[in-house]
Amino acid sequence: MSLFIRLWLSFIATLGAILLLLYVAIQWSFDNGLIRYINQREAATFETLSQNLVAFHTLNNGLELLEQTPFYWRKILMLSEEGDLLDDERMNDWMIERLFEPERRPPPPRHRPPPKSDTVGERMRERADKQRPPGRPPHPRDHLPVSLLSIDNVSIFGPFKPDFNVIPVEADGTVIANLAWPSSRIPESSYDVAFAESQKHGFLALASMALILGSILALFFSRQFTKPLGQIARTTEKLTQGNYDAKTHLAGSDEIANLGNNINKLAATLKQAESARRDWLASTAHELRTPLSIIKGEFEAIIDGIRPADKTTLASIEEEVAHLQTLIEDLYELTNADIGAIRYNLAPLDLSASVQQICDKQSPLLLTKGLTLTSHIPSSDIMVNADEMRIQQLLENLFSNSDKYTDKPGSIAVSLTTEADSAILTVEDSAPGVPDDALPRLFEKLFRVESSRNRLTGGSGLGLAVAKKIVEAHDGTIVANHSSLKGLKLVITIPLLND
Repeated sequence: MSLFIRLWLSFIATLGAILLLLYVAIQWSFDNGLIRYINQREAATFETLSQNLVAFHTLNNGLELLEQTPFYWRKILMLSEEGDLLDDERMNDWMIERLFEPERRPPPPRHRPPPKSDTVGERMRERADKQRPPGRPPHPRDHLPVSLLSIDNVSIFGPFKPDFNVIPVEADGTVIANLAWPSSRIPESSYDVAFAESQKHGFLALASMALILGSILALFFSRQFTKPLGQIARTTEKLTQGNYDAKTHLAGSDEIANLGNNINKLAATLKQAESARRDWLASTAHELRTPLSIIKGEFEAIIDGIRPADKTTLASIEEEVAHLQTLIEDLYELTNADIGAIRYNLAPLDLSASVQQICDKQSPLLLTKGLTLTSHIPSSDIMVNADEMRIQQLLENLFSNSDKYTDKPGSIAVSLTTEADSAILTVEDSAPGVPDDALPRLFEKLFRVESSRNRLTGGSGLGLAVAKKIVEAHDGTIVANHSSLKGLKLVITIPLLND
């Protein structure tokens, strides 16, 4: 499944979950609110019902007539639901209407006009219908879910269970009856149920529309989010195929745009590394081919009788073999440094004592080659975290570099100082100097200044590259500059050891 589909489905699932939780919360709140509203409405109605029962009790000297006639109970319920109070006039109307109830009158004789009393009863029923609020026709299921109990909680009208709520009806401080209704219930009125259902269906319709609209928007946003990733995927595929000119073109400053920029930087780095690798192979092949060609030419000259196989010829061959061996060893050393095969045993080291010891050891050897070594090393301890053997190798490489490129007689100066949190080791030699444009390239593999390309005096161009690897392994830096002695100045910075 593609990322686009998964992202789209995630949007839809999130929206669906939010709508579902919202529906549950709204439905719960609505149901509770509806129940509270019904309870409050019925509580007010119960108060009116109690007042009407007291009025009936007063007008009829008791509730015996009510207990014997369900007609009056229904009338009182309807009147209480409408919020009206019972009075003498309404009681008289009820009594007249009661006289003309259909079930209390004999059927009229066939083909006989209705008696006048029927007209009166019909008029009373019409009056009662007019007094009833519109849209509220009497229906047994729409009456209050209330039961009338005697003072002993015996049901007179309606059901009664032990868990019902019961309130007394008092007249002049005396309980004349009890009212009971269910303690907890769901809406029973058809109007309340219809209202609740309409609200539920309305929310479901809105939620469905929101889900459809959200799905369309999620489709659009998912496409917008994944479109740059497709471009990045195509670019990385080209990079794996060796096309390092491939680039992404993403605008913006978000994480995806930053990823695209990083891939462009990676492509540039890979292109540079590939170019360096090709140059390295070409330079290495050239450096190895030159001494081999000379050795081969010497042997062919001996075989053809052009040159005699005397000490001079053999010495020339030995010199080329030694040069070839040095080149191979330098290549091996540099390759090990590149792949991290050189092991460094880092430990607390007094750099001042170590550098002074190396200078004392190398000074006589350099003097025999026409180079005077002077050192300015402080007597106080300068502690660094370093490999003493690699520090010795570093200085020997730098001294060897000066030996190869410095005019004789010449001089080498070594100094050691501290600055902030670093130890500063400086090695500089006398003329000749290095051109400005060549200074940054001195640490490149096989790079040599043009004037040093004489194989009899110049080196392999690997010594400073190896030196840089050693310095970097000690978390330090090495920089080339012009020397006050008219030659090359190398400044090495190594972090001091923390206490």
